[in-house]
Order: sequence, then structure tokens, then C-alpha cells
Amino acid sequence: MVKTLKAGQHRLVFTAAINNKIADDEPFAKFVWKSILRFNRGDWGDMCQEDIKHNDEDLESLNNGWDGRILANYNTPKHQVWITRNTADEDGTQAITVMFPIEY
Repeated sequence: MVKTLKAGQHRLVFTAAINNKIADDEPFAKFVWKSILRFNRGDWGDMCQEDIKHNDEDLESLNNGWDGRILANYNTPKHQVWITRNTADEDGTQAITVMFPIEY
């Protein structure tokens, strides 16, 4: 079974530091976009097996209205980004946030 995030309202958020780096560095921008696509497919990147299992279990709950967060980690030799998906706001919108680990 393919793991994917359930369709719905999602707000994609970049921190200011990520946004500035994307604007100034095309290879980094491509890396971030590929990381978002991986995240959407349920590929949690460079995580330990325990965290991958936890995210896989929580994905099922999240897609059914769970109240929590999924965290993924993606690396290149020069950069590391985290992508999180938080629970829905009151209007049902969920935030997918791209950040540097230091910004967490």
C-alpha cells in the first residue's frame, strides 16, 4: 500500500530563512521541492526506523482526523530541512511547514 497524505486543505508554509534561501539558491529550491514531494508520498527522509514507524502509524491517524504532528528530515551534503504537518486549524486547514532544524 502506498502511503500518501490525504487530500484536503493544506497550507504550505516556508520559514523566512527557507524562503530567502530558496530565492537565492536554485539547487536548494529544487531540493526543497523534491523533499515536499517525498513528504507527500509518505517518504520521511533521513529518519531512524523507530521514527519512520511512528510517522507511518500517525499518518493513518492524521488522515482520519488525528490531533498531532508528523516530522520528516531531508539532507544534502550542505543542507538539512525539516518538514512538519500539524493538525487541522478550526477551518480544517492543515499546515505543512518547511524549516531549518534550528528554527524548530
